[in-house]
Amino acid sequence: MKEESMLFQKLNKLNSMRKSTAAILAVLLAAACIADVYQTRQAEIKAMQNQGVAKMKESVDTEAYREAERNEIEKIFESTEAAIRESKDQEEIDALVEKAVEETAGFKTDAVYAKEEEGIAKLKAAVDPDLYREAERKEIEKIIESTVAAISESEDQAEIDALIEKATGQFAEFKTDAEYSQEEAAAAAAAARKKSKKKKSSGSRGCVGNNADLYN
Repeated sequence: MKEESMLFQKLNKLNSMRKSTAAILAVLLAAACIADVYQTRQAEIKAMQNQGVAKMKESVDTEAYREAERNEIEKIFESTEAAIRESKDQEEIDALVEKAVEETAGFKTDAVYAKEEEGIAKLKAAVDPDLYREAERKEIEKIIESTVAAISESEDQAEIDALIEKATGQFAEFKTDAEYSQEEAAAAAAAARKKSKKKKSSGSRGCVGNNADLYN
């Protein structure tokens, strides 16, 4: 009877050990599943972040910009990438990328600057303010200033050409100092001729009167 009792205890202990082992295995399996889900999610987040960064950088060719603009764009990319790496939400990442793209769109490319500079040079070559008197020179400088500002706001070559053509037409309405001097010289010559003619006419009338006295 004692032996049977001992055997029964051993069986119970063995059964308990089996249950404990099964429980441990179940816990380990659950932990493995959790770890696998976590790793999968982390991989998905990493891929999502990488795609966001790649999309942002592909949106603009930094080499198309001058150094100052390129430095500013790279700063935007740097700060946006840091924010993307902190995010785990696709919509938030998309919004960060969209914001960065909008900010970089505000910078002019080297090609746009070159187009503007060419237009401004053409505008200034169309007139020499030093050939004009002060009043006209001031008006011409105002036209140049406003046209340069308009050119700087435009990226369309046809529009830039039209602005230059309009300004050139306005310049043509002003007389140069040489033209004013020519007009003034002509007016002075005309006045001198008129005065001389008047003197001659007055002298002729005086001679006629003197001759008449001789006959009296």
